Amino acid sequence: MPTLRLLPELEEALRQIPGVRAASVVTGPDAAPTEVHVLAAPGKTAKQVVRDVQSLAMARFDIDIDHRIVSVVQLGEDEPVRGAAECEPSPTRPAITGITVRTAGEQTQVSVQVADGEQSFEGHGEGPVGPVHRARVVAVATVAALGELLGRSCQVESAMVVRAGQREVALSVLTMSVPRVGEQVLTGTAMVRGDEADAVARSVLDALNRQLAS
Repeated sequence: MPTLRLLPELEEALRQIPGVRAASVVTGPDAAPTEVHVLAAPGKTAKQVVRDVQSLAMARFDIDIDHRIVSVVQLGEDEPVRGAAECEPSPTRPAITGITVRTAGEQTQVSVQVADGEQSFEGHGEGPVGPVHRARVVAVATVAALGELLGRSCQVESAMVVRAGQREVALSVLTMSVPRVGEQVLTGTAMVRGDEADAVARSVLDALNRQLAS
């Protein structure tokens, strides 16, 4: 099923909520929301941001949003999204060393190369052609490249590039199965600095930072 964004008015309204910097609403063909992604400043709890999203959607658009489809990423005012130029990876941390994107017929094929010290890894992803799908394919390829280092199952729930004011930010949401804990939801962000694919790959690294460091 294609990924659609059929509620631009709702997205714009969500961006007017105090503290919300960016918002993206993914819908099905019936225009019903299936995913809501919010980039917010600190000050409110994530739970309160979700309540604000639900209240606005119901009051203004008569749309009942399930709290389980809303993901919130909060960034501090003094903690801008880190880019490669702002935060060089340490020698012991994985770093993106190459990304290749090819189009073959109606498919987008992506390979991502990752280096960890003297070790190098490569992951691949494939999906439909189009900018809506490209971010997810890049994220899948990045997770695949990091699979051996992670040593556990990790899936891409969503990946996209959203606008935050005058800037664009890559946002990845991952799910990971952790023994004796269960499923964990991980989020990561990275500022777009020219190439969206690179930003998406870095947002996956940001989401997995703690797991890769442990």
